[in-house]
Amino acid sequence: MSRRINTIEEAERVFPSVKNAWFLFQLFVVLEEYTQACVKYEFFISIIGLTFTLFHLCILTRKGLMTSSIFSIMIGIGICDAMSMMIAIYDKHIIEQLYGDECIPPVSLFIYRTFWILSALREDMIRSSLWLGVLMALIRYLSLKFVTRPKFQRMLRISYGFYATGISFVFSSLLSTLNFMRTKIVERGTWSASEKCDVQIDNGSTFIIYGLRDSEVFLANDGFYFRIFTLVNSISSKLFPCIVFPVITILLIIEIHEAKKKVLTSSLTISAERTTALVIFMAVTFFIASLPAGVFTFFSVMYTDIGFLTLSIFVDHFCNAILTTNASIHCVICFIMSSNYRNVVKEILRIRLNSQILHSTS
Repeated sequence: MSRRINTIEEAERVFPSVKNAWFLFQLFVVLEEYTQACVKYEFFISIIGLTFTLFHLCILTRKGLMTSSIFSIMIGIGICDAMSMMIAIYDKHIIEQLYGDECIPPVSLFIYRTFWILSALREDMIRSSLWLGVLMALIRYLSLKFVTRPKFQRMLRISYGFYATGISFVFSSLLSTLNFMRTKIVERGTWSASEKCDVQIDNGSTFIIYGLRDSEVFLANDGFYFRIFTLVNSISSKLFPCIVFPVITILLIIEIHEAKKKVLTSSLTISAERTTALVIFMAVTFFIASLPAGVFTFFSVMYTDIGFLTLSIFVDHFCNAILTTNASIHCVICFIMSSNYRNVVKEILRIRLNSQILHSTS
């Protein structure tokens, strides 16, 4: 990851495949300028969202809600979201150093390697969460479409959601491991505090600046393996969820209207419509957050320049902030949409309130 690009000449150096890098230089400067603000925003959102998500998981694991694979998949999504937020909270200070000015020293090799490992793990969690969201919508659609077929109704079993979560995590971890191996950490120069800095750090001392470059293994055969993997990773991680999710949502809406004509009682239809509203909300936010990141990652298939990797990292910060905001209000959406969820929340709050009254009385 480059600390800064200050001139067009430097932009042409990190974008050697592009003849006129002026536009990329301007885009790089704009994204870099607002990245730190985006990281700070995500830091505070992650603190609030982690609190909500842990409470959300406490609700979902109650016996009253363990009734179908929809809720077990939501548990998997909640775990992935919680781990992603924890990493975002931890990485905030490191990211500020990576994008720091001439008075902020670069991070050590150990910190940089730890950051890159955690980034790969967070990518794993976000990808798994997206896949599970698509799977949840697909199960909802198939269970309504083929309501009379036992084969599809088995997908609603609580155990199916846990198996699906485990399989999703395994395959996602494989992609994250390969993506981690796609780059390697190299020395990019040295850093020393400027004379105009208010705080001198061991006056005269220098620090090594570390960055990323593509691995020789992936760049072999004119970057053939790099392009193949990047294409598979960008489609499966970004483009596939944000395209398939809206398609399934549209099919689900159509199926809901068809179910209205067949179901005599309105309770099932109302419940299905609430679930569909939750799925639509998730589909829209996933689409907004995943598409830009997928597009920039897709450029890495066409060009193997390290600059495109850095741009995709910048865009990921903004997209991850949207996903974190979305994940933070899952519990609120579930509270609005599900009467069972509200009953469990009221039950927990009532128990705590009663225990406080008994304690104060004694």
